[in-house]
Amino acid sequence: MNETQGSTGATTVSDGTEADAQIVAYLEDLLSRQLEKLRKYDLDGACRLAEESEQVSRQIAGRGLLDRMSFRPQRDRIRELYRQLCLVIATERQEVSEKLKQIRDGIRTLSKYA
Repeated sequence: MNETQGSTGATTVSDGTEADAQIVAYLEDLLSRQLEKLRKYDLDGACRLAEESEQVSRQIAGRGLLDRMSFRPQRDRIRELYRQLCLVIATERQEVSEKLKQIRDGIRTLSKYA
């Protein structure tokens, strides 16, 4: 990590490392918000956040930020957020599938009387 001492004597992180930390924190925030939206069945909002988080995660992956030891805690939290997102999506997919089956069964039943 590149650190310098300013005129006040305080140690500051170089702008590259600070920008890296900010973009990783931003991805973590986006994923948390996306998870919250999915849990509230706000699919439109979740999709908007997914598009944005995809772009941010590509930037992070392209720069190899989460491979750095200094970002290990963030990498672990981001992995957990992705895991939770996948579980919520799988659960919702199952619920939608079950509802579609019920609708199809209802249509079949109604078509018998039509």
